[in-house]
Amino acid sequence: MTDNTESVVSTPLWPYGDSSLMHIVRRAGQKSTATWTSTVTTGLSAVQYAILVVLAEEKICDQQTLGSRAGFDKASGSYLIDRMTQSGLVESHPDPANRRRKLVSLTAAGRDMLNQMVDEARQAEAVLASRLEPDDVAELKRLLSKMTGLQEPHDPDE
Repeated sequence: MTDNTESVVSTPLWPYGDSSLMHIVRRAGQKSTATWTSTVTTGLSAVQYAILVVLAEEKICDQQTLGSRAGFDKASGSYLIDRMTQSGLVESHPDPANRRRKLVSLTAAGRDMLNQMVDEARQAEAVLASRLEPDDVAELKRLLSKMTGLQEPHDPDE
């Protein structure tokens, strides 16, 4: 029998010891999704909530920029926007300057939904971070932003 300790330690399903990063990130994603669905009662996903937040900030946004800011890819973007349009939460129409671009904006119903969801979304984040100290949360956000290539929020004191 060969000694394959190194491969065993890096195995994603290894239940103790030094777990692989892939395994930990996957488990964190599962916990995040479970926390969201048990806390937020609207039936909208975290990505749909992010779309509402971005549109509340931007007023009108092309679908590519919206995807970059809210964290969805082109393939799922059309589905998400179409679904939210059918639900009356957003409106979309071709950009008059470039008919290949789709412009998306928040409806009154979308703004109402966002207002309804804000407290639950904050509660979901508090539950998710409940085992962490505030400094740990800040560091985790910094590291995950770095790992995923997301821009870190601008510090207004700088």
